[in-house]
Order: sequence, then structure tokens, then C-alpha cells
Amino acid sequence: MKGPLIVCFFVGATALAAGSAAARAGVPLTDGKDGMTCHYYAANSMLAWRQSGGDWADAAGARSEDRPYAKQVVSTAKALQGVEFDITSLANDWVAGKATPGALYLRGLEGGRSGIVNFLSREHENGTAHPELLLDWDDSTRSRLRPSADTYFACPTHKSLGSRKIFQVGGSYGAALVFPFEARAGQRVKRAVLRLASDKQYSGGATIGVFSLALPVDPNAEVRTGIAAGFRRDAGIESHPSVVFAERFEGWRWQSDWQDVDPNGNAETVSSDSGNKFAVLDGKALRVKVKARSRLGLSMHQRFAKLKGGEPEEIYFRYYLRFGEDWDPVVTGGKLPGLAGTYERAGWGGRKPDGTNGWSARGAFFQLLKNAPEFGPFRSIGSYVYHMDGASEYGDPVGWNLGPTGLLEKNRWYSIEQYVKLNRPGSADGVLRAWIDGRLAYERTDLRYRSVPDLRIESVWMNVYHGGIAKAPADLTLYIDNVVIAREYIGPSGTR
Repeated sequence: MKGPLIVCFFVGATALAAGSAAARAGVPLTDGKDGMTCHYYAANSMLAWRQSGGDWADAAGARSEDRPYAKQVVSTAKALQGVEFDITSLANDWVAGKATPGALYLRGLEGGRSGIVNFLSREHENGTAHPELLLDWDDSTRSRLRPSADTYFACPTHKSLGSRKIFQVGGSYGAALVFPFEARAGQRVKRAVLRLASDKQYSGGATIGVFSLALPVDPNAEVRTGIAAGFRRDAGIESHPSVVFAERFEGWRWQSDWQDVDPNGNAETVSSDSGNKFAVLDGKALRVKVKARSRLGLSMHQRFAKLKGGEPEEIYFRYYLRFGEDWDPVVTGGKLPGLAGTYERAGWGGRKPDGTNGWSARGAFFQLLKNAPEFGPFRSIGSYVYHMDGASEYGDPVGWNLGPTGLLEKNRWYSIEQYVKLNRPGSADGVLRAWIDGRLAYERTDLRYRSVPDLRIESVWMNVYHGGIAKAPADLTLYIDNVVIAREYIGPSGTR
């Protein structure tokens, strides 16, 4: 199987068809420097492909297989040549909701010509040769669509190549195109033709197949319920035998339930905050504010050495999170609550884990691009992991790329659950999972947190921190409620 290189045509979240998984999950597919790249389908939010260079599904619906919807041989020619693909079956899969609407993936096919083909992109000065999609409908009308953006991936190149005048397909390169396709109620596509133009071919040209562009996104992923489903708004959940700690922030002495509360933070319980479009989840909530020209909003721990059962090897931690109207981190990202075993030695602040000194898996929030209307009210979260195989001494930020993804809408409560299972010393089998509203949003099962058994899960680290070193240019406010820590899956709280 040949490795892919992608060309993507941008469609903002509002431009994708209503049935699109990307649109329903709020994922903008862009060709800008923070959009699609070799490793990410949304680089700004670090939403990773399942495989480098992008993901595709074939005509039978199988991922990363070799049965194209259409194929064409593009041979060597000295003059500009047009290339057409009949993708009627793919267009009707878009209509039926079986594939991401308007999204194509082009790649070289094994057993055919194995060269590389240059196609003209929408940036090329020859506007008559830009890519287009022609659709003939049942009602005898025709739609002519032009792509909204284009890019291609030259793995392992990390940068977007979306501003170039050509995109390449063949060899180790693949291409993804997304057009602003919208299904019509009660109608099918009689014929769909993808038109491209090629001005240069290498090594005899290439045999190119058209596939469906497949995202890891699944907004219809199954909701997993857990022990919290039996407790309305978590009332009484602390009585469950698997629960080791629960906090609803209703009492005025809530700080006494936590350890190492940093006095420089800015957190208080509130039942109203009308200036920030706040609405209660249940009674009071903890309002955390990173003030302008500061970094810290909250830092405190729930240390397992003080809880029943002591420091575990695996644990579930769930809290409810709501971003306020002013949550616009336009300068940098930062940290959110998560799990840790730093022992004040390593796993934060550039203190790199070596397997014996510490680790951490805090949550993370990511920078919001200025002038990025395609993100609308969505703000992205993920994890910030210090582990033995980290890429740098400052830990690895990772986006939550599965299920509903880590794109959260402001002014809405979400159930955020994280799970860590430490690896066996000498093995790369550590686990990190995350769920949003009970839907799996991230999973990794090959982490090395430690090399000695003495490192355990030391604490839940309730941390809200802007940066890095950059200070917040304006106030940033979020809200936290209904924290539960348990030795089995918790899930969203019950409503009845």
C-alpha cells in the first residue's frame, strides 16, 4: 500500500453539508497553515489522522483499502491535459450519508503506473484549469462546484502546502479534495464528474484512484454510561464503593477538601455570573478566572495517599467543564485538570521524565487563531502529557481526535472524563483515554509513564494555567463542577 500525500479543499464548519460528520462535530476543514497537514486534519487543535498523510475509505466502505470509486491513468504529456473521473457512486454515498459529503481522497494505485502527477490547484493563474465538480441531478439540473481551498501533504513535512499552485498525486503522495456539496431532499445524482488538469508528470505518470476522505470524527459514537448514571446530578455518588472522592462545590469550605491550593489562583464558587453567559449545572460551580496579564487560574491537588486505597495504578477522573463567553485564548494554549505522578521531581515545567522521577497527563487547551471565523464558538481541548518517550522536555500536547473530538462550544456544560492506567515497568502498555459526554474522544495504549513500580498515580491535579510563559492579554473564565474520582468508569451524571 502506497503512503499518502493529501490535497484538501477547505470547507468551513458551516459550509459542509448538514449530514457531514465534520460539520456536526464542529470540525473546520481548512487548507491554511493551521488546517490539514500530513499529521493532522485540524492542526490548530492537534486533531490527528489515524495514519500520517490522511485517512480514506474505499468503495466498499473499508478504511485504507484499495477498491477505488473511480480510477484513471494519467500518462506523460508535454501539453496541459484534462483528466476526468466518474464519481457518481461516491456522490450518491454522500447523499445517503455513507461518506463525508464533498470530500475526496486521491492516491496512486498499486499495480499501475507509479510516477507522480502535478495537478493545477485553485491558486494557479490559469483559472479555467482549476479543479471542479459537475453534478447532474434527477430533476435535470446541474451544479458546478469549485473547491474552497487546496493543500497537499509531503510526509513527513509538518507544514501545510495549501498555498501552492499545484498539488501532486502518485508514488507516496495522495490527495484529498472537499467541495461544498449539499444533498437535495428526495434526489439522487445521475452523474458526477471530477475534472482536473495536469501540466506535468514524472516517471511515466500514475494510475490514480478516487476514494472517500475519512475522518476519525464520529459524532454519533455510542454514549457509554457508568456509575454516575444512577445518581441525579451526582447527588450521593460518594456512597458508591468505587468512588474515592466527589466534590460538588456547594459548601463554602470547599478548599479544605483539597491539598496544596495555590493562593495565587483566582477561583471561587458562584451561582450566577450573568456577564459571562453562565448557567448553573447544579447549585454552585467553581468559577476559575485567568486574569489579564497573569497566567494562573487554579492549581490544587487531590492526593491519593490521603484517600482510601492509596495511590492507584489506574483511575478514572471526571469533571464538568464550561467555557465562559470570554474564553478566547488567542495568544497561546495552556493546561487544564488531569492526572499526575510528579512527586515534585519531574513531569511539569520542563522537567523531563526518565522513568524514575515522575510523569503527568494534565488536560490542555489550545490557542484560538485570530481571524478564524470557521471555528465560531468552538474552543479546543486535549491532553498535555509528560512521558518517557516525549518529543521534548516540555511534554507533548495532543488533541482529542476521535468521536465528538475535543472541540467544545462556549457557554455549554460538558462531562470530561480521563483515564490513566500506568504501564508495567519495562513495557510500553500505558493507557490514556478521554471521553466527552460519555463518547470516546481520545485513546492511546502504548505509553511509557515509568520504568520503576514506585511511580504511581499520585494526584488529580486541578490546574488551569495560561502558557507556557505568555500572559493572558484579557480575562479568561471557565467553570468547573461535579468532580468525581473512581476506580471504575464514571460517565455523565444521571438526570432523573
